[in-house]
This record gives sequence, structure tokens and C-alpha cells, in this order.
Amino acid sequence: MDIHRRIRESRTLTPAEQQLGQSVLALGERLQGLTIKELARAAAVSVPTVHRFCRKLGLAGFKELKVELARSSATAEAAPVDINFPFTAGEDAERVAAHLQALYDATLRDTRELLDPAELDRAADLLARARRIDIYTQSHNLFPAQMLCERLISVGREVTCHERDERQIRRALASGEGDVAVMISYSGLNPHLRRLIPLLAERRVPVIFVGTPAAQRRNPGLAVYLNVSDREDLQDRITQFASHIAVQFVLDALFGCMFSRTYDEGLAFLEASLPYTRLPAAEG
Repeated sequence: MDIHRRIRESRTLTPAEQQLGQSVLALGERLQGLTIKELARAAAVSVPTVHRFCRKLGLAGFKELKVELARSSATAEAAPVDINFPFTAGEDAERVAAHLQALYDATLRDTRELLDPAELDRAADLLARARRIDIYTQSHNLFPAQMLCERLISVGREVTCHERDERQIRRALASGEGDVAVMISYSGLNPHLRRLIPLLAERRVPVIFVGTPAAQRRNPGLAVYLNVSDREDLQDRITQFASHIAVQFVLDALFGCMFSRTYDEGLAFLEASLPYTRLPAAEG
């Protein structure tokens, strides 16, 4: 995760450490020229507080903090694109395509940093052992969700991905131990999906939740969280460019990790289906 986000979103910092974090963010590139004592003095904290602050961020010390801040600044400079409005009126095809590529690069890099490999492994293990996989989402997230559904079906897994709320509710009511739910919600605010969570919990169905860190905080206590880039505004945007590519990437990574665990079984199913799914040979 980007160091700036780690500082802003940490829930373990003491008031003095929060004060230090605010000073670090406010100093920006000027921090690179400071010693640890000078930073402590500028933030009105002690040197041991700086050491504890770095450790809570998962850093070895002040030097690594400087390295992470420099790397974050370089990344921001390498992708100067407005996530919500990546192109403006009158731009030609070359510029629009370049801006979208920069948006994709920045979003994938951000998502890759947020995506915890240990959580991805746990999610893949759940899918590999599942009797049935049910995918719950709505709106534009249905497109990547349905693609995941098709991919899972193509390797012989029993999967559902219903569009209608009523069918999703009934599927949740009919599910049980041995089933696994994949729930996709960028913001975690969708009231329908939040109604499903208690139903699945009552039936002891583990939920793999795909969404932003804020969505995770809004929906605590689930089995696994796969976080996506959270820089896209929920409303002030052209459309869902960043959230779409972030969700697609996470679902593709999830499928790949699951398939690697059941490789021989999945490959055998693919080969067995070829006589029935192969495209007709081209004539002439």
C-alpha cells in the first residue's frame, strides 16, 4: 500500500503519532532534507515517537520512511492522470488513449499494492474447496462478475451469478456450509448486498469481499477481503474506468490462484469439453 495511504488510514497510531503523520504529509519532499531529530522537532514529538511511528507503518526506521516517501512521489509523477476525468473536451485519439493507459497503469499499480497476497491465498483456498460458488453484486460490477462466473464454469465449477435481487436473496437462503460467496462492492454501501451478509452468516457461508479499504471497514467480520484501488470518486467522475479495471484485475488474480490449486482437475475438464466447445474449422 502507498505510504501516504498507510499514514492516513492507520488505526493504531497514538495522538502524538497522528500529529507526526500529519507533519510528515505536510512536509512532503522537504522531509528528505531533515534528520530524525529535525523531524521530531518540527512535529513537536520525541525521537522515540518517530521510531514507534515507523514501526507501526511496517518500516524498519526513519531511513526506510524516507525511501518509501520518495518512491511514492516518483510514482505520482510517473502517472499524472485525473482518475475521475482522464480526458477533456477536444482531445484527439492519441491523447485519450495515452491518458487511459496512464489511468490503467496507476490503478493497477495501486490495486497491486493494496491486494494482500495472504488474503488472496485464503480466498483461492476457499474457492478451491467450495461445493458451490455464488457471486453477489449489482450494476456495472455485474460485467466482471459474470466473466469470473464463465471462467469458473469453464473449469467445471458449480457457480451462480444472478442479476435480480430476488434471485440473489433466494440463493443466499438456499446456501449452506460448503458453499462460498464472492461479494463485489466498490464502496461497500450497497444496501441490497448488506442485507445478504446476515443471511450468509446465519448459514455459515464464508464471504470473500472485493472492494475498497473503506468498504472493508463498513462491512467488518467477513472471511476474506480483497482490496482494490480507492482513488475513484463515487459520483464526481465521467464513468467507472478505474473501479472497473481494479475489480477485473482482482477477480482475474483470484481465478488464477484458484486454478493453480486445482490445475490438473481444471485442465482435464477443459480438455474433456473441447469436442463440444471447439469452434468449427475454417473452410477453404
